[in-house]
Amino acid sequence: MRRFERRGKKVVATLEPEEVQLLASLVQQLIDLLADSEPEPAAPPPAAADPDDPFALWERDLQAEPDQPEEPDDPVLQRLFPNAYPHDARASSDFRRFTEREARAAKIAAARLVLEHLAATRDGRHPVKVPLTEVDAWLKTLNNLRLSIAARLRITDAETAEELGQLPDDDPRAFMYGVYEWLAFAQETLVNSL
Repeated sequence: MRRFERRGKKVVATLEPEEVQLLASLVQQLIDLLADSEPEPAAPPPAAADPDDPFALWERDLQAEPDQPEEPDDPVLQRLFPNAYPHDARASSDFRRFTEREARAAKIAAARLVLEHLAATRDGRHPVKVPLTEVDAWLKTLNNLRLSIAARLRITDAETAEELGQLPDDDPRAFMYGVYEWLAFAQETLVNSL
C-alpha cells in the first residue's frame, strides 16, 4: 500500500489487489459482527402516544425497550462498546440502552461506505478515492478494525503490542499482528494527508 495523499477534495491511495480483498473481508466481518450481535428490537407499544403529552411519550419509549441490555460477552464488542460506568451496573445498562443501537448503526454505515470505496477500485485496478467529506468514515472504520484485532490478540498496551511484534513468522498471531500494523499505517497516512 502506498500512503494516502490528498489530491484536491479527495484523499487517494493505491492498494494491491490482495490488500483490497483483505480490507474488504475485514470490513465485512466487522459489519457481520455488529449486525449479528445487535439485540432484537422490541415490539412496538400497542397504542400511539399523544404527541402533546410528554409522559405518554416517555411511557411509550419505556415500553418499546423494557429490557436492560447486558454487557456483551465477546471481547471485540466489549472493546468497541466499552462499559461507560464500570462501577454502576444500572447506569451502565441505561447508557447501553440509550446509545448502543445508534452507535452500532453508525459503525455499520461507516463500514459500508468503506466497502463502497473499495469496490470502486475494481480489486485494486484503480486507486481508492475518498472524498474529504467521507474520510471520517474511513478513520472510524480503520480504528474499529484495529480495536477488533487488538481485542482478539489481547493487545492492551504498547508492551503487549511489542511482544507480539517479536513473534516468529510461523505463529498464526504474527500475520494478524502484521495486519494490525498495516491498518495503523493506513490510519496514520490518512490522518497525515489531511
